[in-house]
Amino acid sequence: MKIATLNIDWAKIYNSPNHFLKIEKFLNQQDFDFFILTEALALNLKNYNFCYFSEQIPQNVDYENLNYSQYLNGEKAFRTIIYSKFPSRKKYQVSDNKTSLALEFETEFGDIVIYATIIGTWFNKLPFAKKELENCVTDCENIYKTNQNLLIVGDLNTSFLENEMQYCINKETTKTIENLIDKLSLYNTTKNLKKNIDHIIIPQNLTSKILESNVFVEAGILSDHQGIYICLDSV
Repeated sequence: MKIATLNIDWAKIYNSPNHFLKIEKFLNQQDFDFFILTEALALNLKNYNFCYFSEQIPQNVDYENLNYSQYLNGEKAFRTIIYSKFPSRKKYQVSDNKTSLALEFETEFGDIVIYATIIGTWFNKLPFAKKELENCVTDCENIYKTNQNLLIVGDLNTSFLENEMQYCINKETTKTIENLIDKLSLYNTTKNLKKNIDHIIIPQNLTSKILESNVFVEAGILSDHQGIYICLDSV
């Protein structure tokens, strides 16, 4: 099973009306079972029968310091989208449904919950970064009470490498995420990727299934983020 995530930076629609076509073409050449996009527009990705959106950012009004309709030339903005080859069985309540999305899927590894999110929609700007971190912790702890097969996937704006603090919101955010991972018996499969701030965090009981954790597109090609993926052995 392959899981991937990429922040597409709103497909750069704010300064290039056709860049999304380049993104679609590239992403349609990839083959993942779950593909989580952040800072996303609704793209036509043909490999997926199912597509689930966080609540749309309000149009034609200022929302958290930005009029997204003006910024994105009228396009609809979704902070998180889950493209999937599997239908969702259940949707979980989250603290901020415009930033996060939590869905349960039946897979060969049992019923898993993918919690797709962004921490740091404005990077380290307060109060957003602090509140999004708090929401992530609260949501994941609540979901874990129901289903411990929890995956946290998305743009955490945090590198977990000691010499890459410039890629972190702050030390407190990094430590809080690390503590959450430990508390919920999770494992960060992408923590050792260099210059990486997007992550795929899985239950510890799946660590023996990890075949690969890597970058599928470098930063600067589709967006200012690199795209990452993991492959889990279903045998």
